[in-house]
Amino acid sequence: MSQTPEVPAAAKTRAFEAIVSSIESQVLSGELKIGDHLPGERELVTQFEVSRSSVREAMRVLESNGIVASRPGDPRGAVVLSPTSAPLHKMISRLARTSSSSLADLLIYRMTMESSANSLAATRRSDADLLKLEKAMARMRAARSQSQSAFSQADLDFHDVIAQASGHALLQITGEAVRQSIEQLITSSIEQSSDDEAMMQRTLDHHHEVFMAIQKQDAHLAEHLARSSLFEYYGHLVPADDRTALAALASFGQATQTS
Repeated sequence: MSQTPEVPAAAKTRAFEAIVSSIESQVLSGELKIGDHLPGERELVTQFEVSRSSVREAMRVLESNGIVASRPGDPRGAVVLSPTSAPLHKMISRLARTSSSSLADLLIYRMTMESSANSLAATRRSDADLLKLEKAMARMRAARSQSQSAFSQADLDFHDVIAQASGHALLQITGEAVRQSIEQLITSSIEQSSDDEAMMQRTLDHHHEVFMAIQKQDAHLAEHLARSSLFEYYGHLVPADDRTALAALASFGQATQTS
Protein backbone atom coordinates (compact mmCIF):
# COMPACT_ATOMS: atom_id res chain seq x y z
CA MET A 1 0.00 0.00 0.00
CA SER A 2 1.54 3.26 -1.10
CA GLN A 3 1.92 6.09 1.36
CA THR A 4 0.69 9.64 0.71
CA PRO A 5 3.73 11.77 -0.04
CA GLU A 6 4.50 14.34 2.66
CA VAL A 7 3.89 17.97 1.67
CA PRO A 8 7.12 19.97 1.89
CA ALA A 9 7.26 22.53 4.73
CA ALA A 10 7.78 25.34 2.21
CA ALA A 11 4.51 24.47 0.48
CA LYS A 12 2.63 24.56 3.81
CA THR A 13 4.18 27.94 4.57
CA ARG A 14 3.15 29.32 1.19
CA ALA A 15 -0.38 27.98 1.69
CA PHE A 16 -1.15 29.75 4.98
CA GLU A 17 0.72 32.90 3.91
CA ALA A 18 -1.42 33.07 0.77
CA ILE A 19 -4.56 33.02 2.93
CA VAL A 20 -3.18 35.71 5.24
CA SER A 21 -2.18 37.90 2.28
CA SER A 22 -5.55 37.49 0.59
CA ILE A 23 -7.58 38.38 3.68
CA GLU A 24 -5.32 41.31 4.58
CA SER A 25 -5.73 42.65 1.02
CA GLN A 26 -9.53 42.35 1.25
CA VAL A 27 -9.50 44.26 4.55
CA LEU A 28 -7.23 47.01 3.19
CA SER A 29 -9.28 47.39 0.02
CA GLY A 30 -12.53 47.63 1.96
CA GLU A 31 -13.95 44.46 0.46
CA LEU A 32 -14.01 43.11 4.00
CA LYS A 33 -15.24 45.74 6.47
CA ILE A 34 -15.00 46.03 10.26
CA GLY A 35 -17.52 43.63 11.78
CA ASP A 36 -17.72 41.38 8.72
CA HIS A 37 -17.31 37.65 9.27
CA LEU A 38 -14.87 35.50 7.32
CA PRO A 39 -16.10 32.27 5.76
CA GLY A 40 -15.97 29.24 8.06
CA GLU A 41 -12.98 26.91 8.17
CA ARG A 42 -14.51 24.34 5.80
CA GLU A 43 -15.36 27.01 3.23
CA LEU A 44 -11.84 28.49 3.42
CA VAL A 45 -10.36 25.03 2.87
CA THR A 46 -12.43 24.71 -0.30
CA GLN A 47 -11.87 28.28 -1.44
CA PHE A 48 -8.07 28.18 -1.15
CA GLU A 49 -7.70 24.45 -1.84
CA VAL A 50 -5.53 23.93 1.23
CA SER A 51 -5.56 21.76 4.33
CA ARG A 52 -7.35 22.59 7.58
CA SER A 53 -3.98 23.02 9.28
CA SER A 54 -3.05 25.76 6.79
CA VAL A 55 -6.33 27.58 7.43
CA ARG A 56 -5.88 27.31 11.19
CA GLU A 57 -2.31 28.62 10.97
CA ALA A 58 -3.52 31.55 8.85
CA MET A 59 -6.19 32.37 11.44
CA ARG A 60 -3.58 32.30 14.21
CA VAL A 61 -1.43 34.79 12.29
CA LEU A 62 -4.38 37.07 11.50
CA GLU A 63 -5.50 37.04 15.15
CA SER A 64 -1.96 37.70 16.36
CA ASN A 65 -1.78 40.71 14.02
CA GLY A 66 -5.05 42.06 15.42
CA ILE A 67 -6.89 41.78 12.09
CA VAL A 68 -9.56 39.25 13.08
CA ALA A 69 -10.88 37.58 16.21
CA SER A 70 -12.63 34.27 16.72
CA ARG A 71 -15.55 34.31 19.12
CA PRO A 72 -16.15 31.10 21.09
CA GLY A 73 -19.57 29.64 20.42
CA ASP A 74 -20.13 31.72 17.28
CA PRO A 75 -20.85 29.32 14.39
CA ARG A 76 -19.76 31.95 11.89
CA GLY A 77 -16.16 32.63 10.89
CA ALA A 78 -13.75 35.05 12.54
CA VAL A 79 -14.82 38.70 12.66
CA VAL A 80 -12.82 41.58 11.16
CA LEU A 81 -11.56 44.00 13.86
CA SER A 82 -11.01 47.73 13.74
CA PRO A 83 -7.31 48.73 13.50
CA THR A 84 -5.46 49.02 16.82
CA SER A 85 -1.95 49.94 17.90
CA ALA A 86 -1.37 46.58 19.62
CA PRO A 87 0.71 44.87 16.88
CA LEU A 88 2.77 48.04 16.29
CA HIS A 89 3.25 48.51 20.02
CA LYS A 90 4.52 44.95 20.30
CA MET A 91 6.99 45.51 17.46
CA ILE A 92 8.22 48.86 18.81
CA SER A 93 8.63 47.41 22.31
CA ARG A 94 10.67 44.55 20.91
CA LEU A 95 12.90 46.95 18.97
CA ALA A 96 13.27 49.18 22.02
CA ARG A 97 14.52 46.31 24.16
CA THR A 98 17.17 45.31 21.61
CA SER A 99 18.42 48.74 20.53
CA SER A 100 21.09 50.54 22.57
CA SER A 101 19.81 53.93 21.45
CA SER A 102 16.14 53.02 21.60
CA LEU A 103 14.98 55.92 23.76
CA ALA A 104 16.62 58.54 21.54
CA ASP A 105 15.21 56.92 18.41
CA LEU A 106 11.72 56.73 19.90
CA LEU A 107 11.90 60.35 21.08
CA ILE A 108 12.90 61.59 17.63
CA TYR A 109 10.05 59.61 16.12
CA ARG A 110 7.59 60.88 18.71
CA MET A 111 8.73 64.49 18.30
CA THR A 112 8.15 64.20 14.56
CA MET A 113 4.75 62.57 14.86
CA GLU A 114 3.35 64.68 17.68
CA SER A 115 4.42 67.94 16.06
CA SER A 116 2.49 66.85 12.95
CA ALA A 117 -0.53 65.80 15.04
CA ASN A 118 -0.51 69.13 16.91
CA SER A 119 -0.28 71.09 13.67
CA LEU A 120 -3.11 69.17 12.01
CA ALA A 121 -5.26 69.40 15.15
CA ALA A 122 -4.82 73.18 15.20
CA THR A 123 -5.93 73.32 11.57
CA ARG A 124 -8.79 70.82 11.71
CA ARG A 125 -10.09 70.93 15.27
CA SER A 126 -13.77 71.40 16.01
CA ASP A 127 -15.49 72.88 19.05
CA ALA A 128 -16.19 69.31 20.18
CA ASP A 129 -12.46 68.54 20.02
CA LEU A 130 -11.70 71.58 22.21
CA LEU A 131 -14.23 70.37 24.76
CA LYS A 132 -12.60 66.92 24.81
CA LEU A 133 -9.19 68.54 25.38
CA GLU A 134 -10.57 70.61 28.26
CA LYS A 135 -12.02 67.47 29.84
CA ALA A 136 -8.70 65.65 29.38
CA MET A 137 -6.87 68.46 31.19
CA ALA A 138 -9.45 68.33 33.98
CA ARG A 139 -8.71 64.59 34.40
CA MET A 140 -5.01 65.40 34.59
CA ARG A 141 -5.59 67.96 37.34
CA ALA A 142 -7.73 65.47 39.27
CA ALA A 143 -5.10 62.74 38.86
CA ARG A 144 -2.44 64.84 40.63
CA SER A 145 -3.86 63.78 43.99
CA GLN A 146 -4.00 60.10 42.98
CA SER A 147 -0.71 58.73 41.68
CA GLN A 148 2.02 59.29 39.13
CA SER A 149 0.71 56.40 37.03
CA ALA A 150 -2.81 57.89 37.01
CA PHE A 151 -1.40 61.25 35.97
CA SER A 152 0.69 59.64 33.22
CA GLN A 153 -2.38 57.85 31.85
CA ALA A 154 -4.36 61.09 31.82
CA ASP A 155 -1.43 62.71 30.02
CA LEU A 156 -1.51 59.96 27.36
CA ASP A 157 -5.26 60.46 27.00
CA PHE A 158 -4.70 64.18 26.28
CA HIS A 159 -2.37 63.31 23.41
CA ASP A 160 -4.82 60.71 22.11
CA VAL A 161 -7.48 63.42 21.86
CA ILE A 162 -5.09 65.61 19.86
CA ALA A 163 -4.33 62.69 17.53
CA GLN A 164 -8.06 62.16 17.02
CA ALA A 165 -8.54 65.88 16.32
CA SER A 166 -5.79 65.71 13.70
CA GLY A 167 -8.08 63.54 11.58
CA HIS A 168 -5.15 61.29 10.68
CA ALA A 169 -5.86 57.68 11.68
CA LEU A 170 -2.27 56.49 11.16
CA LEU A 171 -0.87 59.24 13.39
CA GLN A 172 -3.34 58.20 16.05
CA ILE A 173 -2.40 54.52 15.96
CA THR A 174 1.37 54.94 15.68
CA GLY A 175 1.43 57.78 18.21
CA GLU A 176 -0.30 55.65 20.83
CA ALA A 177 2.21 52.83 20.34
CA VAL A 178 5.26 55.11 20.57
CA ARG A 179 3.99 57.02 23.61
CA GLN A 180 3.31 53.79 25.51
CA SER A 181 6.74 52.39 24.61
CA ILE A 182 8.51 55.53 25.85
CA GLU A 183 6.51 55.50 29.09
CA GLN A 184 7.56 51.90 29.71
CA LEU A 185 11.22 52.71 29.07
CA ILE A 186 11.38 55.72 31.39
CA THR A 187 9.06 54.59 34.19
CA SER A 188 11.93 53.99 36.60
CA SER A 189 13.45 57.40 35.88
CA ILE A 190 10.14 59.16 36.44
CA GLU A 191 9.46 57.25 39.64
CA GLN A 192 12.85 58.38 40.97
CA SER A 193 12.00 62.05 40.39
CA SER A 194 12.57 64.06 43.55
CA ASP A 195 9.78 66.53 42.82
CA ASP A 196 6.76 64.88 41.21
CA GLU A 197 4.52 67.82 42.07
CA ALA A 198 6.70 70.29 40.17
CA MET A 199 6.91 67.96 37.18
CA MET A 200 3.14 67.50 37.05
CA GLN A 201 2.57 71.25 37.29
CA ARG A 202 5.03 71.85 34.46
CA THR A 203 3.20 69.24 32.38
CA LEU A 204 -0.15 70.91 33.04
CA ASP A 205 1.27 74.31 32.12
CA HIS A 206 2.63 72.93 28.87
CA HIS A 207 -0.65 71.23 27.99
CA HIS A 208 -2.47 74.51 28.57
CA GLU A 209 -0.09 76.20 26.11
CA VAL A 210 -0.77 73.47 23.56
CA PHE A 211 -4.50 73.82 24.12
CA MET A 212 -4.35 77.59 23.58
CA ALA A 213 -2.33 77.16 20.36
CA ILE A 214 -4.84 74.62 19.02
CA GLN A 215 -7.76 76.81 20.09
CA LYS A 216 -6.24 79.80 18.25
CA GLN A 217 -5.43 77.52 15.29
CA ASP A 218 -1.76 78.48 15.51
CA ALA A 219 -0.37 75.40 13.79
CA HIS A 220 3.28 76.55 13.84
CA LEU A 221 3.30 77.20 17.57
CA ALA A 222 1.43 73.96 18.30
CA GLU A 223 3.97 71.85 16.41
CA HIS A 224 6.93 73.64 18.01
CA LEU A 225 5.51 73.07 21.51
CA ALA A 226 5.33 69.33 20.85
CA ARG A 227 9.03 69.10 20.03
CA SER A 228 10.35 71.51 22.66
CA SER A 229 8.38 69.99 25.54
CA LEU A 230 9.43 66.43 24.72
CA PHE A 231 13.06 67.54 24.72
CA GLU A 232 12.57 69.35 28.03
CA TYR A 233 11.03 66.26 29.66
CA TYR A 234 13.25 63.52 28.29
CA GLY A 235 16.38 65.09 26.77
CA HIS A 236 18.44 64.59 29.91
CA LEU A 237 17.80 60.83 29.80
CA VAL A 238 19.63 60.23 26.51
CA PRO A 239 23.42 60.19 25.79
CA ALA A 240 25.12 63.48 24.97
CA ASP A 241 25.61 62.67 21.28
CA ASP A 242 21.90 61.95 20.84
CA ARG A 243 20.98 65.00 22.89
CA THR A 244 22.56 67.29 20.28
CA ALA A 245 20.30 65.91 17.55
CA LEU A 246 17.26 66.13 19.79
CA ALA A 247 18.06 69.75 20.71
CA ALA A 248 18.29 70.71 17.05
CA LEU A 249 14.95 69.10 16.32
CA ALA A 250 13.38 70.70 19.40
CA SER A 251 14.48 74.21 18.40
CA PHE A 252 13.22 73.91 14.82
CA GLY A 253 10.49 76.46 14.15
CA GLN A 254 11.13 78.38 17.38
CA ALA A 255 11.22 81.70 15.54
CA THR A 256 7.57 81.23 14.53
CA GLN A 257 6.30 81.42 18.10
CA THR A 258 3.92 84.24 18.85
CA SER A 259 3.49 86.05 22.12
